[in-house]
Amino acid sequence: MNGLVEVMQRRYKLAGYIRREALGVCLMTLAVLMAISLALFLAEMLGDLADGELLLSTLAELLLLRLPEALLLTAPLALVVGLLMSLGELAQGEEFSVMRSAGLAPARLFRVVLVLATMWAAGLLLVSGWVAPWAEQRSARIAERMADDLLLASIRPGQFQTLGGGRLTVYVRAADLEVGRLEGIFVHFTNDDQVEVIAAESGQLFQRSETGERVLSLSDGVHLGHGTDSGGLPMRRIAFERNDIQLPLAGHEFQEDPSRWQFLPALLADSSSAAGLELQRRLMPPIICAVLALFVLPITLSGARGRRFGTVLAAVAVYLVYSNIANLVLVRADPGSGAWPGIWPLHAAALLLAIVPLASWWRRW
Repeated sequence: MNGLVEVMQRRYKLAGYIRREALGVCLMTLAVLMAISLALFLAEMLGDLADGELLLSTLAELLLLRLPEALLLTAPLALVVGLLMSLGELAQGEEFSVMRSAGLAPARLFRVVLVLATMWAAGLLLVSGWVAPWAEQRSARIAERMADDLLLASIRPGQFQTLGGGRLTVYVRAADLEVGRLEGIFVHFTNDDQVEVIAAESGQLFQRSETGERVLSLSDGVHLGHGTDSGGLPMRRIAFERNDIQLPLAGHEFQEDPSRWQFLPALLADSSSAAGLELQRRLMPPIICAVLALFVLPITLSGARGRRFGTVLAAVAVYLVYSNIANLVLVRADPGSGAWPGIWPLHAAALLLAIVPLASWWRRW
């Protein structure tokens, strides 16, 4: 009886040792991949900052709000690479041969990988279901505030300024940027096939509370308009006491799809096609984690020695192909035609491809 207890304790210690080794490598791999992703995001934001599309005061906050995006992008790959590296190291050191001789069953080894993959996938589900939508909502509010700040910061009294990606030209004689009050205003912009020119004595910048549109309200001026072809005819001239113009700014692009802002329970209760596609996008990282984790044991423990880094590169390639095909299917899906089947056939095919080598490895153990 004591011998049986000792054997069971030894097996639990072996499983715990493998779990700790694998988890440590997975976390270190995740930290490296997250750092690379955030560095790329920072480089992109610095480009927007140089182009005047981003304010320095919002740079750090927007970078932090992209942490969930970076985590969902890198965590599945970090799990697979971490498992391959840690288990491959144990296999090269003949430690698995010793564990097999000590009676470590394949089910227990598989349970170690399964527990890690389940914990990892549950964490990603928490991020994609609650943290990422909150970050989307927060980013949208910052974008609205930043658009007004960028507009005010771009106005230079006594100079012609090009706004809205070149669609709007503004000249202001004098300005009180604290309250958004402008004087001596000239505005030139293109609206569909019409060229609009407006001159006004004064104006005020404000945002409509009901729609969130940014508006330049002009007072005491003249509005000229003419076509872009046929010699500029017909031409019209309108004198006005007040004229409100919705500013066609081309600021930072943020997702406006309401389903991107919904938390997971609300998304599950939404029966629309757009919500169905968004649900598939949210579930994609956890599912990819679970499916790719099934490949780890047969690849690591059946490969030749010295090919550990080759299997890692193969895993990276498989992950990139898998995730990019899934994203491409979701992007090309038509919300009006329904969310089914979406990427579920792709997940099913990948799961089937994982089960076959896993079953073969199980028999050989």
